[in-house]
Formats: sequence, structure tokens, C-alpha cells
Amino acid sequence: MKKVYFSIVFFSILFFSCKQNNQENEIPDSRSRIIEASVINKKIKKGEGIAYRNATIIGDIDFTGSNDASLITGNLIKHYVNSAIVFSNCTFKGKISAFEKHDKYNKITEFKKGASFFDCTFQDTVDFTSSEFKDIAVFSSSIFQKEVLFRAAYFGDKGLRFNKTRFIKNAKFNMLKTAGICNFSDAVFDGNVVFQLSEFEDPVYFNAARFNENSDFTKVKFNDDVFFNYAEFYKTIRFSSSGFRARTEFIKTEFNLISEFKNSLFYGEVKFKDAKISGIITFENSIFFISDPGNFECNLLKETDFLTDNVTVLLKNTKINRK
Repeated sequence: MKKVYFSIVFFSILFFSCKQNNQENEIPDSRSRIIEASVINKKIKKGEGIAYRNATIIGDIDFTGSNDASLITGNLIKHYVNSAIVFSNCTFKGKISAFEKHDKYNKITEFKKGASFFDCTFQDTVDFTSSEFKDIAVFSSSIFQKEVLFRAAYFGDKGLRFNKTRFIKNAKFNMLKTAGICNFSDAVFDGNVVFQLSEFEDPVYFNAARFNENSDFTKVKFNDDVFFNYAEFYKTIRFSSSGFRARTEFIKTEFNLISEFKNSLFYGEVKFKDAKISGIITFENSIFFISDPGNFECNLLKETDFLTDNVTVLLKNTKINRK
């Protein structure tokens, strides 16, 4: 009898242990409600408000299906989403698209009200290329399992939030423009990330963000304060040919491999205090108006190259007329 009881207990523990391990290796899938994407697409078409919580969405969502549309140019059609979009703790099984490319014309989307995807999981591609967000855009605490496209997207003065968001594949934010505060604090980029040719009018926060692959911030305009404090760059990071018009902070930031700040302009105070740097970091041909890279007080690991060839240090306050 004792042997039988022991066997039952043993296999019960083994079963629940295996089940727990499997759950830990899986990304949670909210299944309180199953919603067909066709239901949401009908609401988009009619201009109705959309709000779902604790739901799993089956199928592809197309924001270019709105009936409210106008011809912007001969080959560009803009669709308008006039009602607020709210998803909380939802899982999207299919693709999400606000951009559609055809041989003779393209379709883009303008979100007139807030668009919130909080604590959501996206299991397929997400494409907001050339989208306009007139109100706040929230993607906080979400997980993108496939490629994410926000190329040439515009975010209004209400700003955008990607804090505590994880990007498992490549994320493309090149040619992005924002008129409000941009928050990527505590975000994790497992794939390559591109912000090339983007422009930020208000403060930008990448505090404690982690970049596990290559990052491209070349030719970016930071027109207000920018914060990368406690961020971690594990592969190549490029900020070359960029403009930093206000305070720039990389306090206690970790740089590995290659870090490029070549041909850039630093108008405001620049802080690299206690930054941990290994590999190569270069500021070649850059101009500093009120800070001196020789006084950054950063921690250089052994065999680290800190390159400042042809750097210009003006060491004076400069008033910038923002347009």
C-alpha cells in the first residue's frame, strides 16, 4: 500500500512539475474571450469605438478598412480611425496592419483618438508604416514576437509609450517623427532596431533599455533632452551624424563592441558618468558646445579604444532657436 501511495505522489509531483516548466517557457496567451478579427474589422469600417480586455483575437486586423478615407495624392489614400482604440491584456494571433501597398497606390491610416495596446502579445507582424497618431499611442508592457514596422510614422504632442515592451524580432522606427514625449524605458530589443533619420521634438527616454543586437540611431535629430541612463548595448550602436540639441545622458550605461558617435553635434550638456565601456567608442569629427569628452568620467575596460580624433570642443553656452 505504501508503494502504491508513493507512486501516486511521485507521478503527481512529476506531472505538475513538467506542466509548470512548460508554462514558464511559453508566452502567456489570454483566453478569457475569443474574438474573431472580422468583428473588429467591421467596427473599424463603421467608425465604432473598440475596447477589449483579456481577449484572444483570431485573424488579421486591417485599419485601412475604414469607410472614412480621402485621396491625399494621386497614389496615396488615407483612412481615418475616428474612435478610440483600447486593447488590454489581449493576444493577437494574426497580423495587424495600418498600411497597404499596391502597384499603383498606397493606403495609410490616421488615428484621430487614442490608440492603446497595453500588456498585449502580438504573435504576427505589426505594420504601422506612415501612420499618424493624433492622440496618445500606448504599447507599454507588450510583447512583439515578429517584425514591427513604424517607419515614417508620426506621433502627435500626446506622445508615445513603449516602456517595458519587448521586441523579439527586428523593430524598424526609421524616419519616425514625434511631437510629444517618447518613452522606451525598460524596453528590450532582442532583434536589430533602426531609428535612422528620425526626429524627436520632446524629451526621449530609453532609461534601462536593453539592446541585444545592433542599433542604428544615425542621422537622428534629438531636439530636446535624451536619456539612455542605465541602458545596455551588447552589439554595435551607431549615433553618427546625429544632432543632440539639449541635455544628453548616458549615465551608468553599458557599451559593448562598437559604439559610434562620429560626425555628431552636441549642443547641450553631455554626461557619460560611470558608463561602462568596452571595445571601441568613437566621437571622431564631432562638435561639443559645452561639454568635453575628455571629462566624461566613464569606466574604460582594458583594451578599450576611446577615439576623439578631430573633435571640436567649444565649451560655451549656446542658445538654440528651435523651429
